[in-house]
Amino acid sequence: MKNKYPKPHKTTSPKHNEDYIFVEVPGEDFTGLKLISGPYSHIVYKYGNVGFAPESEKVGEMLPMRFDYTVIENKIDANTDSQEFINHIGDVLVVLLDDHLKEKKELDDGKN
Repeated sequence: MKNKYPKPHKTTSPKHNEDYIFVEVPGEDFTGLKLISGPYSHIVYKYGNVGFAPESEKVGEMLPMRFDYTVIENKIDANTDSQEFINHIGDVLVVLLDDHLKEKKELDDGKN
């Protein structure tokens, strides 16, 4: 049985305040993300569980990232189940995680 792997894609390198912004969702206790550029502009969503695939699904030296998401607002009726959409919000998630790690490192470095 051959393993199925997601097709590699060129990252979109999304940028905060250019491609997405954080938004408060009325009546909810979480912050959503709103895409503000590209074909998915105006879609609001949130992430759920985030993790990595098991070792058995390793692609080369990398473990594919896995995440859940919930679309909160999709007034443009875009296909939010498409691999293109999932790749795009995966790219946003990578940027968010990278920014979080950089902030943590700066805080940790400041304590020394």
